[in-house]
Amino acid sequence: MKPLVRLEESHTADGIWELWRRDGELSLLLDGTPVANTRLCGSEEEMARLALSPMARAGKPLVIIAGLGLGCGALSALSVLPRITARFIIAEPVKEIVSWCRKHCDFTSSLWQDERVSVENESAAELCRARKASVHAILMRHTHARCRLAQADAQAYFEALKGGGLLAILLAEPDKRLEGVLRRVGFDCSVSQLPAAAKGKRTLLHTLVLARRGRYIPFAERMQRS
Repeated sequence: MKPLVRLEESHTADGIWELWRRDGELSLLLDGTPVANTRLCGSEEEMARLALSPMARAGKPLVIIAGLGLGCGALSALSVLPRITARFIIAEPVKEIVSWCRKHCDFTSSLWQDERVSVENESAAELCRARKASVHAILMRHTHARCRLAQADAQAYFEALKGGGLLAILLAEPDKRLEGVLRRVGFDCSVSQLPAAAKGKRTLLHTLVLARRGRYIPFAERMQRS
């Protein structure tokens, strides 16, 4: 068996973050609980495709990625929206995670070279409170635990999104409480199951909640109405 090696450790207000490697596979843990794994990134890739494909024709799409993880979701978002006018903001309050990703995740090198990408060391909810009706999509991953989303934060996401904008949340399992919170602030929700791994055995499933703020109206249609 290949040895399990701890590469990094950091004590934060959230708990103890650790980065481990075994035979080229990287795992990010918080207090011993897996948060991200480079082998189980298929669901993040599919989340990006489902959430961002409808925005492909937007003139200047703005995407907020809530939490860097190991960079898989952010990389997928860039590939789904390749247009030069797109902007991607990675909201990652834990600075160490950004440093570890740059140092150990060689496959993310293109992420840091892309001028469309910026990193903010604050939560996605804090970023959204400063942006009203200006965001096309918000990608959030909570595969390590249920998403204990406060209604005030859900409201901030709702108000930050443009009409037709999507909040995509990836979960380890279905969460009816979360769906209720999202619907109470005005979101229309749909739920689907995605394979956690892109290759190999695909028996482990993650739950994707897509929460939409109304219907997306293309610019040309808005001009016809005015």
